[in-house]
Amino acid sequence: MDYLATGVLKRPHGVAGFIKIHLFSNEAGHLKNSLGVLLRREGRERQLVIESLKTSGKEFLIKFEGIDNPEEARALSGWEIWVERSKAAPLKEGEFYVADLMGCKIVLNNRVVGEVVSPIEGGESLILEVKTEVSGRLFLIPFIAPFVGEVDTTKKTIELLKGELIDEV
Repeated sequence: MDYLATGVLKRPHGVAGFIKIHLFSNEAGHLKNSLGVLLRREGRERQLVIESLKTSGKEFLIKFEGIDNPEEARALSGWEIWVERSKAAPLKEGEFYVADLMGCKIVLNNRVVGEVVSPIEGGESLILEVKTEVSGRLFLIPFIAPFVGEVDTTKKTIELLKGELIDEV
């Protein structure tokens, strides 16, 4: 089954087993519609069932069946939440799942100049860590216009608009 990471569990909240969650998008509806989720951390996996999802100010809180106190909730801190792709938050025009950007070829003037090896959360935008074709050096490319043009996750290509971001071209 194809899964996507949608968030990471932070710290317990209150005494009933709720946990603060950092979502990778601002969308939580997909979690409300998904009973079971897969938790992953350091090569380990755990299936849990969502009992409740609510907001507290600007934060989301999640409660799993069988996690009923802060101590049990604390043991889940740092685990990533993965959901089936079919149940993930729907994409709007021009949006992409970060997982689909991994391994994309970076293309400048119809020539492959690198490959995405890692996404990094930046303040203003996602940052793509790119390994160049020629030397294997790593460069960072902001995943926003005017730096990135057409993105084709089917062909696994991302158009680079500013060659000066990679000094090997």
